[in-house]
Amino acid sequence: MSFERAGFCGRRLFLAFVIALVQVSGYAVAQTFRGGIHGTIQDPSGALLRGAEVKAEDDGTAQIYSTVTTSAGEFTFQDLPVGSYTVSVKLAGFEPLRVSQVKVQAGSIHNLLEKLAVASVSSVVDVTAATVSLDTTTTVQADVLSTNTVQTVPLNGRDFTQLLTVTPGYAGYGVGFLSAINGAQATQTNWQIEGADNNDEWINTSAVNQGGVYGIPGVLLPLDAVDEFSLVTQGNAEAGRNPGGTVNLVLKSGTNSLHGSACYYNRNEALAASPVFAANGSTSPKKNELRNQQYGFSAGAPILKDKTFFFFSFEHQSFDIGNPTLVTEPSQAYQQAALAVLTQYNVPVNPVSESLLSGLWPASALTGLAQPDNYFNPGTENGYSNNGILKLDHAFNDTNHLSLRAFVHLCPYSGLRQLHGAAAK
Repeated sequence: MSFERAGFCGRRLFLAFVIALVQVSGYAVAQTFRGGIHGTIQDPSGALLRGAEVKAEDDGTAQIYSTVTTSAGEFTFQDLPVGSYTVSVKLAGFEPLRVSQVKVQAGSIHNLLEKLAVASVSSVVDVTAATVSLDTTTTVQADVLSTNTVQTVPLNGRDFTQLLTVTPGYAGYGVGFLSAINGAQATQTNWQIEGADNNDEWINTSAVNQGGVYGIPGVLLPLDAVDEFSLVTQGNAEAGRNPGGTVNLVLKSGTNSLHGSACYYNRNEALAASPVFAANGSTSPKKNELRNQQYGFSAGAPILKDKTFFFFSFEHQSFDIGNPTLVTEPSQAYQQAALAVLTQYNVPVNPVSESLLSGLWPASALTGLAQPDNYFNPGTENGYSNNGILKLDHAFNDTNHLSLRAFVHLCPYSGLRQLHGAAAK
């Protein structure tokens, strides 16, 4: 499913995607757009244990995922929501094992190698998973930015595509469509949101948050809805599509406890330096408006404890974008100078040129001197948008789970105001 290409627009409803996924556990180990846990269970001598009952419990939602080990003593949980898990293992004749703080991150698989002790007394062996787990099941390299990093890294316009600038292998300018990974072209990065296609069909960059001016995105995905930013810097068969890296956003989910956030962002030309390309001295124009205001909130909570959860995030954006530089226009003084040259060499005036000059330029833009950089336009583009994400999760049982997501972007108005000009004297 592709996201519709959208930039600054008139009134429109942008329904980016509604996805339903039913997850069924299996044994095949593959790269996942979410995360996974893979493990091997042995007895004290190192022999592989078949038929052990393995459960992974989400510490935030108490949702349980179940499977059993294969004849090779292996188990796999694929496409798990990111977060912290407790993995428990039971097998007749052995002491139960419980592994806590198993971290699941987007685009990577946490590996466990555990041994069950022979049962002697009724007890449970508790261990803590390693802080760093090396993914030995795939050959790809995944770099994951956590929730804390996503929310605290300064981003102009709260644009998630700029997170590429803090990942290994990055080169270019801090806007998604100008950022390259590992020497590939900027258009060779594969963009996804929870595994769904987020590539623009025309220029093959991120469809969401593109169309920005001065770092202000035209379509805005609420940043408070992003749980993790994952970049797979090597291609893999599961993602396919593009030869460059694969960027995937993982959205937050509701948990058994109420949680949320609120944000406010403001950018104003009063806090910025004078335009570097504007003329100096007496012809230097006043700084034009460059303002962006964003505010929003997010909230997650249970609908049915341990079973059904919701997460919602909303963000409003309003902007005023002005031209910060002087430009050259065919002023009346310039035209008179040109007529003098034509008269000197007996060259007749082209009536088509006269018609274009009188019809395409407003009179207010033609009052400058006969010199370069003779016009400064104080007009601004302005508009606003409302952006929301809703996510619902439900557990039918230990092996079947349903997840629904909806992303709505409403851009009611965008236009120009102050359509008069000012000549640079």
